[in-house]
Order: sequence, then structure tokens, then C-alpha cells
Amino acid sequence: MSVTRITSNLILIMLLVGCQTAPTQRFSDAQLAQLDTVSFVRPYELSRNDVSFSPLGEVTGESCQTGLMQAPATEEDALLALKLAAAERGANVLVLRQCEGVAIDGCRSAWMCIGDAHQMQPLQ
Repeated sequence: MSVTRITSNLILIMLLVGCQTAPTQRFSDAQLAQLDTVSFVRPYELSRNDVSFSPLGEVTGESCQTGLMQAPATEEDALLALKLAAAERGANVLVLRQCEGVAIDGCRSAWMCIGDAHQMQPLQ
């Protein structure tokens, strides 16, 4: 094998490994800013009497690894997707119901989180 061929093969391997380990940003900067507008609260906090809570419904967030070279699905990404779904619904607080690894068609690995979105406002 020639030195040129060995060098070419090494470069190819390094590129493939680099692609595999390079972080991918799943969320845009605008979406990341939206995530800061939603906080998780515990279910018992909905009974507070110093603020009002308006329920906005159930929201879900998922993380899906579709390709072999893509980073595996994570619970953290599913939680971020859940917060984003709540923010898009106009919520500023979120009660997490469950988060678990699941099987989803087309995903090599997947996480799904479910929660209840609420709009919390101070009492007048």
C-alpha cells in the first residue's frame, strides 16, 4: 500500500470519526431562548394560593436517533423538546408526568417525555 493511499484512508477515518462525535445543535438560537421562558414545577405547586394557574393541556417532547452516525437520543433532548412544546403553547410552567426510553418507528433510539403545560400569573 502506498503512503498516499494510507494517508487518504487515515483522513477518511478521521473525517468519519469527527462526524460521529461532532455535536449537533438540535435547537435554533431562537428556540433555545424560548426554553428559558418555561420552568418545571412540582404538581403540588399548582395548589399555591399566591398565583393562578391556567392549564394549557398536555405536551410531549421526543428525542430520536434516526441514523447510525447521529448522536443517540437522550432524555435531556426530550426534556428540552418538551419545554419548547410548552413555550409554543404559551406556557411558562410545566409539570413533568413521565420521561422514558421508548421504541418509535424510524428511530434507532428514542426518548419520550410527557407533561402538562400551564400559564402561571400573579394574582391581582
